[in-house]
Amino acid sequence: MRGLFQLVRVFFRSIEVDGADRLPERGPVVLIANHLNGLVDGLLLIAVLRRYPRFLGKSTLFSIPPLWPFLKLAGVVRVYRPADGAPAERNAVTFRTSRRLLADGGVVALFPEGISHNEPAVQPLRTGAARIALGAAVDDGVRGVVAVPVGLVYDAKARFRSRALVRIGEPIAVDAWAAPYRDDPQAAVHAMTDALAAELRRVAPEYGSWARAEDLAAVAEIAATADTEATPEVDLAERERLARALAAREADAPAEVAALRDALGSYERELAVLGLTDRQVREHRGTGRVGVLIAWSAAKTVVALPFAAAGVVVHVVPYELIRLAAKRPTNDSMRATVKLLGNFALFTIEYTALAAVVGRREGVAVGVATFAAAPLCGYAAVRVAERVARTGGVVGGYRAVRGHRHVVAELLEQRAALGAAARSVLRGGPPAPGAV
Repeated sequence: MRGLFQLVRVFFRSIEVDGADRLPERGPVVLIANHLNGLVDGLLLIAVLRRYPRFLGKSTLFSIPPLWPFLKLAGVVRVYRPADGAPAERNAVTFRTSRRLLADGGVVALFPEGISHNEPAVQPLRTGAARIALGAAVDDGVRGVVAVPVGLVYDAKARFRSRALVRIGEPIAVDAWAAPYRDDPQAAVHAMTDALAAELRRVAPEYGSWARAEDLAAVAEIAATADTEATPEVDLAERERLARALAAREADAPAEVAALRDALGSYERELAVLGLTDRQVREHRGTGRVGVLIAWSAAKTVVALPFAAAGVVVHVVPYELIRLAAKRPTNDSMRATVKLLGNFALFTIEYTALAAVVGRREGVAVGVATFAAAPLCGYAAVRVAERVARTGGVVGGYRAVRGHRHVVAELLEQRAALGAAARSVLRGGPPAPGAV
């Protein structure tokens, strides 16, 4: 199942894991994560964690025919929610199974917010994680139970080929609540739940609004690249770290952070007038690299083009069908789930049918090779499309920059000043005079 779910990596352009070594290599673990992106959250964690997690999932998911086989194969443990009309006493089996998994030294994973949501902050946690952890540690005598918070961060969760970040927090020893649990189980469960919520907020997005989150992320990106001539994309982990630091500074220096956001707005309005993006401005500080970049990109595109063409032929119809279907849900989380699982299902059907047809005509070995080659050609098509779009952006940016050299020079000064001001605020000082 872990190998199968590696396919989730195709949905994302990059997946970063921050703090992978914090997840214990062995022993009982209750893993808790924020829940922003429907079923994609669980698939992502199965794909990237070095230990296989057994998730708890709401029982209604098992009534969806296309999902049922995957849920069973993945070992998802059913949770019966009163909100779904299920009697709560059925969860006795859920808790018993979870505690047995911990006794066997396994990883039990939950989304304790209880819902997949679009909010920019962690929602109130249910008590299930604490009840399972304390029940195993105290009632069943399982030693060494720890809880590990995991924050999931997406830069555009419903968009194909966006980026994802998995931030793993420090393990929390459950034994700290063992004695209080023996005296007053309910109070100890609530106390532990509050502590888990605080730790989850350390690693998950925690902003007052998405507009604020986007502004702080943009300022963080500028702060991270203002002094370098190199133009690599800023790691999502680094961008999130700086954005969270700016959010923390806002409590002590609201005027300074507000000034940064105002300066960002002014800079982005100037970019919009010229039809440029921040990345195009940043990349064209030295335009001599543009020709080399375009030539190298074109060479790789030519090599991959035959495979990409085959990939388009194989995938275009199911891809377009799922793209239309994904427009129906109003929730971004459901859009991502429809895209990921829908494409996976239709592509698998098409690969199988294509392999059967080819195998019947050319032999079993050729049919198997066709089944293996089809997804590789599809990936080649994705990469070529990205490279063409990227090259087009570079060329368009170069033309715009060349036609507005003096204005772009002023934009670079404005950008540098904003980056310097952001770093000053992060260090705890006021922005430099005239910086914003």
